[in-house]
Parts: sequence; C-alpha cells; structure tokens
Amino acid sequence: MRIKKKLKKIISGALISNSSPKKLTLSFCMGIYIAFSPFPGMHTVMMFAATYLFRLNFPILFFATSFNNPWTMVPFFASDYYFGKWFLHYFLNWKPTLSISLEKIFGSGEICILSFLIGGNILGIACACLSYPIMLYMFSIIQTRYKNKFFPAKTIKNENGYEEQKSIL
Repeated sequence: MRIKKKLKKIISGALISNSSPKKLTLSFCMGIYIAFSPFPGMHTVMMFAATYLFRLNFPILFFATSFNNPWTMVPFFASDYYFGKWFLHYFLNWKPTLSISLEKIFGSGEICILSFLIGGNILGIACACLSYPIMLYMFSIIQTRYKNKFFPAKTIKNENGYEEQKSIL
C-alpha cells in the first residue's frame, strides 16, 4: 500500500507542476517510444537523455517507460520482431541478409536483426503518435482538476472595479 501512495504522490506532483499539458503529453509519448525501443538495456540511458535534452517531465516519462518491464519485455520484443518481419519480408517484399543463428543457443532458426530494429522503431513511433491526442486530452482535464482542487481561484477587483476570478498560478 505504501508504494501505491508514493506513486500517487509522485504523479500528482507532476500533474500540478508548472508543466503544460503539452509537455506532459510529450513526456508520456517519448516514454511510450522508449518502451517499444528495440535497444535492450538502453532504456534507462534513453530516459535520462530525453529528460535532459528535451526538458521533459521525468516522473511521467518514467511511468510510460515502465510499461516495458521484466514481466512484459518478451511480449514487447516479440511484437517488435514480428511486426518488423511482416513489414520487411511481406509488405516491402525485401529479404535482408543480416541475421543471427540461434540454433546453438536455443535450437531454433535464424532471427533477422533488421526486422527487430525496424519493427521496434516503427511500433514505438506509431504508438507514441496514436497516444498523443488521447493523452493531451487526459492531461488537460486532469491538470485542470488538480489545479482547481489545490489552487482555487480567488476573486480580485481589476482596475475597472469589476470582480474577476484569478488563479494563484
């Protein structure tokens, strides 16, 4: 239960930060791309580099990247490979020669490295682009609710003598 409360506190803090919904959405989408990224072992480095280079929101980026974890790694990488194989071998009708033989290790056939790399990048970009409008809408609504809850608007008189609602932020 402590982990759930801690996670909720971190996500809530990211939502009421000064980050715009667009920046939160870009952080989430970059995390989705990194989750589908076909570079095993480089996800953490990519996460820190994206946070530093693009000034993204780290908690949201980490949350989205965490969809690819030790329990979901095999389905993610399998979908990368099979989509890449379908795209290169059947859709483009191209037979790349760069492959690794796994017969000695697993007793199976060959795996095309380009299928894995291209499939992972295409799926990552596609999933990130598809999630952008959905997450932009969600972050806009959620951030508005959190800001109204924690920072209610105050009634202030303007220079004309009329009262208007102003947010603290």
